[in-house]
Amino acid sequence: MHFVPRTTGPLARWSAVGVLLTASPALAQTAPPTSPTTAQLPVREVTAAIARSAQPILSATMVRPLSDGSVLVNDVQKRQLLRFDASLKNTLVVADTARGALMPYGQRPVGLLPYAGDSSIVVDASTLSLVVIDGMGRTVRVMASPRPNDINLLTSANLGSHAFDAKGRLYYRQGGTGGPGGGGMAGMMFGGGNDRGGARGLQGGGQGGNTRTQAVRGGGGDAAAPPGGGGGGGGGGGAQAFGGPGGRGFNPANQPDSVPIVRVDFDTRKADTVTFVKVPKNETQMTRGEDGATRLTIKINPLPQADDWALLADGTVAVMRVLDYHVDYYRPDGTHVASDKLPFDWKRISDEEKTKLVDSLATMAKAASERAGQGGGGGFRMSFEPIGADKLPDYYPPVRQGSSIADRNGNLWVVPTTSNLSAQLAQTFMGARGAGGPPPGMMGGAARAPGAARAPGAPGDSTRQAPPAALMAMMGAMANQPPLVYDVITPDGTLIERVKLPPGRQVVGFGPNGLIYVTAREGRQLFLETVRLANPK
Repeated sequence: MHFVPRTTGPLARWSAVGVLLTASPALAQTAPPTSPTTAQLPVREVTAAIARSAQPILSATMVRPLSDGSVLVNDVQKRQLLRFDASLKNTLVVADTARGALMPYGQRPVGLLPYAGDSSIVVDASTLSLVVIDGMGRTVRVMASPRPNDINLLTSANLGSHAFDAKGRLYYRQGGTGGPGGGGMAGMMFGGGNDRGGARGLQGGGQGGNTRTQAVRGGGGDAAAPPGGGGGGGGGGGAQAFGGPGGRGFNPANQPDSVPIVRVDFDTRKADTVTFVKVPKNETQMTRGEDGATRLTIKINPLPQADDWALLADGTVAVMRVLDYHVDYYRPDGTHVASDKLPFDWKRISDEEKTKLVDSLATMAKAASERAGQGGGGGFRMSFEPIGADKLPDYYPPVRQGSSIADRNGNLWVVPTTSNLSAQLAQTFMGARGAGGPPPGMMGGAARAPGAARAPGAPGDSTRQAPPAALMAMMGAMANQPPLVYDVITPDGTLIERVKLPPGRQVVGFGPNGLIYVTAREGRQLFLETVRLANPK
């Protein structure tokens, strides 16, 4: 490793940047970076499941292990916060949309963050508050968010390792969901992004406090207004179409290629920038038809080149650099240590492989577009297309954003894209903790004009609507293909071993006494399991 002195700078204000799946063409690559080979690395497996949840879940967007072996699971798709005991057989519903739970979940997704000891923080974006709960899920107190405009970012499961260090400072990645105001894919496209108003969108201001893309006209906005036109309303939340007051509308040329990792001190109510991470740019097309309707076409790139990051137990921010596969460590004292290049077998992507990959995504994109069209109406349409095969990189990038996780010993567990691309893509589209997650509308929550009929599903909750059967069948088959293999990197930046999971499994957390929490997908069902590292062979 080599040492680079560094001090943190003031927090940078960034404009919007898109989600992982949509990205601009990669730079041309004539030869891969030089890296040590992985041939000599030992490969370990995990034990058979020690415990398995008695009931399936729909998603595990955040898993919070506790000291007694129990675990909190944030199931965003089901709108529940659950507490499983150590056996995973007994379940306590901590938060739900139904009556009888310890706290309401609401119709907006909430975030779950580890806090001091066994306490956790439930991020409630609708009230701009951070609710502290104890290990049993009981509310202890409520804290105000030190940066209200960023609270939507903290409900996301796909922006790295939002977490607190031992001094109670919060770390999270800015950008990626509508810039400083948050806002998801459509929030990025159309402005908005928080309950107190966001960037002005294409056709006026959007409603506040709603995570679904639904309004062609916002509060007081005029549908006949020109792009960037005015409108009252209290800014668009989550994925609100056409935003709220303030700022300019979406401009692809203004997207940054890097965003900051932010550290927030609750005592001083100040934030500083720890470092910056590379992010992909979106490739989108906005057109207006003869009927006046606006069509947004989102290009899906299965191999975006982006850095990944995780917070270690001692408050060190570890950033996995995608261009040459090394780790930058940013210590709490402001110093910076960079590892040597890590072992990676750079794999060239042939033209034939590029074509096959794009063709396989075309089916998913078509199904997602059809899903986005259900319930759509008024003057807005959303569709998805894969990027052209000629725009894919020449070599598989070494890391996939959102897939890295740190264990209790400070080791990084990283999934190289060459491990099992199909499984990672499937988990991405399923909205699991893999890279990026689907854009709004891809898994439900399509655009809907005021007064338009809702697609079948739970009243007022489009996220519970099931994707097309053909899409789910394809994703289930992909997820159950050959298993993921994790690179395990020590705190000093050494890749010591690789860990192979059974098919359909993905690491989502680490518990006491060497427990590893994994999700196990079987067809359309998802279960939570605990395993341990098996003894070396």
